[in-house]
Amino acid sequence: MRAFNMNKPEIKQAAIEFKKALINWKSREKIEKGALVRHPDWTEEDILRCIEIETRRIKPVIEAFEPIYRLAVQGKMEKPFSLQSYMMTYTGRVLGDELSWPEVREPYQRMINSLKGGLTSEEFVESPYIINRKLPEHYDQAVKEIVAEGWTHNSLQ
Repeated sequence: MRAFNMNKPEIKQAAIEFKKALINWKSREKIEKGALVRHPDWTEEDILRCIEIETRRIKPVIEAFEPIYRLAVQGKMEKPFSLQSYMMTYTGRVLGDELSWPEVREPYQRMINSLKGGLTSEEFVESPYIINRKLPEHYDQAVKEIVAEGWTHNSLQ
C-alpha cells in the first residue's frame, strides 16, 4: 500500500461545507420554500410540524458527525478514516439513504474522499483503516467535549 497524505486544509474545508449543507438542508427556509411549491395550502402550523419532523431526522446525523467535524477543523485527522462506514453505523440505513439527497450528497462525498488520505478507493478498502474500522486519534476527547456541552452522542467503542 502506498503512503497516505492527509490534506488537512482540504479536510477542514470539506468538513465545514458538509456541516453547513446538513444544517441548510433541513432549515426553515428550505422547508418553507418546498411547502410553497408542493403544498401551497399549508398553514404556519403545518410548516412548524414539518420543521419539527425534519429537525428530528437531521439531528442524529449532525450529532454523529460533530466529533469528526471538530477533529477536522482542528487539524487532528492524522490517518485515513472511513466516514461512510462510521456514519452508517450511527445513522442506520434509513438516514444513510438520506445522505444521498442532492443537497448533501456532494459535500458528503467530498468529506468521504478527503478522509481517504489520497489513497485510491481500492487501496483504502484494503487498508487497515477500513478493515479494522479504526476511529481517529483524539476521537474520545472530542466525544467528551460534545457530551459536556450537552450533545447526545453514543460512543462506538
